[in-house]
Amino acid sequence: MANEHTLYGLIGYPITFVRSPGILNAYLAENGLAGRMVPFGVRPEALASALSGLRHLENLAGFFVTMPFKESILPLLDEASETARISGAVNIVRRTPEGRLFGHQLDGTGFVGAMKAAQVSIAGASVHVAGAGGVSAGICCALAEAGAGRIAIKNRNRGRAEALADRLRSAFPKTVFVVTTSQPGEETDIVVNATSLGLNAGDPLPVDLSAIRRGIFVGDVVNIPGQTALLNAAEALGCRTQHGRAMFGPQIEFALHFYAHGL
Repeated sequence: MANEHTLYGLIGYPITFVRSPGILNAYLAENGLAGRMVPFGVRPEALASALSGLRHLENLAGFFVTMPFKESILPLLDEASETARISGAVNIVRRTPEGRLFGHQLDGTGFVGAMKAAQVSIAGASVHVAGAGGVSAGICCALAEAGAGRIAIKNRNRGRAEALADRLRSAFPKTVFVVTTSQPGEETDIVVNATSLGLNAGDPLPVDLSAIRRGIFVGDVVNIPGQTALLNAAEALGCRTQHGRAMFGPQIEFALHFYAHGL
């Protein structure tokens, strides 16, 4: 059980852009819950060493994982959930009392949970996802679990997108997965930016929305103050939008349960 000394971590590099600690700490305070989240900046070459140290922090319940470690951390853990193995990515790790590290994937749970809360229709939908990294993988899993009919994955590295699509096809045979070089068109119901484009001023738009229907859903994983350029463009076309910060809220209760009890 959490107490005043319980820590929840967040590892990534760099961590100057992360908003998760503030969101989680506010939630803990507002709900009278013990514990505090602390961000840890870990250089990529030091990841294995950092994990060795974290195993020995007895008041550490676990930690969130952000860029660039969501995929590279997987083989360094003792165990991982089926969702993490299918997606090939981890965004949350539980430290057991014995110091073992168990990885799980809640990016998709959070992103799709926010969509469901906004009553976005997913069952049977045609989805265009930009990106094939860890966040994209988690979101694709959750969209398939929610009944998406077709998911098109567009990524600069086609081989990476094909590898993700192959894993997803095996796990979710009812959803059609394709790798595309095209932009979303008239058939698209849902657009998701799961790349980091939009994090920095001057980034190009991650998706060309010029051929979409008005009123569809456009979501962005980028978590910056204010709107991203993609969401501004989508709203100008009359689309429903979802900011990157929306995906964290639905994860909190799942994360705290996972830290305390596992799956």
